[in-house]
Amino acid sequence: MTDQSGPPRHVVFVTWKAGTAPAFEAAKRLGHHVTLIRSLRMEQSQHIDFDASPYGAFVDSVHVLPDATEVARLRACVLGIHKERRIDGFVATVDALVVPVARIAEELGIPFTSALGAESAKLKNRCRDILAAAGLDTTGHAVVGGFDEAAAFAAAAGYPVVLKPARGSASEGAHIIPDEAALREVFRQVEAGRSPYQDGVLVEEYLTGTFLSAEIGLSHGRFLRLAVSERKTWARHEALEVGTTIPAAIDAGAYDRVMEFAEAVVEAMDLRLGVFHVEIMLGEDGRPRLIELNPRLMGSCLPNLFRLAGGGDPFDLLVRIHLDEEVESREITFARYATVRWFGAADTAPKPAEVPCLGWSAEYGDSLHAFTMNFPDGDVLHPCRGNLGNFGEVQVVHADHATSISIAEEIVARAADQLGIEVTR
Repeated sequence: MTDQSGPPRHVVFVTWKAGTAPAFEAAKRLGHHVTLIRSLRMEQSQHIDFDASPYGAFVDSVHVLPDATEVARLRACVLGIHKERRIDGFVATVDALVVPVARIAEELGIPFTSALGAESAKLKNRCRDILAAAGLDTTGHAVVGGFDEAAAFAAAAGYPVVLKPARGSASEGAHIIPDEAALREVFRQVEAGRSPYQDGVLVEEYLTGTFLSAEIGLSHGRFLRLAVSERKTWARHEALEVGTTIPAAIDAGAYDRVMEFAEAVVEAMDLRLGVFHVEIMLGEDGRPRLIELNPRLMGSCLPNLFRLAGGGDPFDLLVRIHLDEEVESREITFARYATVRWFGAADTAPKPAEVPCLGWSAEYGDSLHAFTMNFPDGDVLHPCRGNLGNFGEVQVVHADHATSISIAEEIVARAADQLGIEVTR
């Protein structure tokens, strides 16, 4: 028995992550043929094992590439798949692959997120230029060639400023700069043209307020409002996100302003089709401003938080939208608050010989949904300054907003005490 009324179709997933693997099951439940293109380099960097994933059982055919971001190899693989069995839709939830997949989809005439829109969204300065021209967001920004240009921008805009790669993800290479001395120090390590700044060094006006994200879908010109999530950053390195709660504890008026702004941003970027993650700062004056636009589903474990909070299955929606189905909008209400806290080493520390016993966490009962630690290879834990540096994750669900957050943060604090090191939190 399947949940769909039309004939089986062929959906191709380009790479996978543990947090989005349930989409394979959703596609099979909807009655479709599922093909997966794996990327070994990405799997190694994420420390995930496809053969150990229970969701592999829902994949009909698998193709393995050393690195799916090598566009020529990816195109050749996709063309071979398409020749053997016509592709009806693609799903790509990894930042580095949305643009290549969008280009290949356009070449084949297969519905997907606009290639130009996705490229513009990922090149942050171009995204800001487009939004400024549309009158949506005039946040000050500039791509700079070195310290002198960055210092000139900061002198005009006022400190603090944000410095980050013009194209990037996972908070890698991002800094909040409080003064000229700190800017000079950062530029001792930053070189335009070198990873992660290969597309330029971007400096931006620093925004204050409530850090949120809007999760929205777009199908046949109709927006689908999924959730507004609230984000938490680490005080010592504010560019690093350490957690999320779904839904955000904001009033109805703020919710509408955030969603209306996110929809206007997606429309201005001409993204056309997909599920999008739009990071927003809601100022004290009630004005939303863009932090970052991601032309993909919310990342990490956030789709699971959405389900835990009572929002339903986002993967069913993801597959249906990317197969270009008309999806009716519905009001989503949440019965609970789901919180995640990620953590890594705050400073360089010896790596423990093994993951400690976490049996004490059972005392949190049903409120604790997941608690994991996975140490990276090597003898030391390096300072975590980007999302890929996390080694721990806590997921909590509770009917009360404050309690959901306090339990998650208490578990992180106890984990830090158990490890005997300071962690990002």
